[in-house]
Amino acid sequence: MVIIMFIINNILWRIKYINPGDYRLMRSDGSWTVGMTDGIERTVYISDVLRGAYLERVLCHEICHCICFSYNLSIPIETEEILADWVSLYGRKVINLL
Repeated sequence: MVIIMFIINNILWRIKYINPGDYRLMRSDGSWTVGMTDGIERTVYISDVLRGAYLERVLCHEICHCICFSYNLSIPIETEEILADWVSLYGRKVINLL
């Protein structure tokens, strides 16, 4: 299992690449996903079969959740998901324009 560590707002986070069938990639509604952020464990779980641009998008999405947790941003989860999706799609363009 590959583990990467990073810090946001003085909080240590981990990214763990795990098997796509690992229970930690199951949503609360029973559906499966390829990336999941656990705010209690301060860990992002990512399917270890992802590669390339899709992997980057999933990581960007999950890191948005890490930022929300790290700064105690309290917004409805539906809105947070929209924000994380938007950043995963367009964040690189925003940064490149800076």
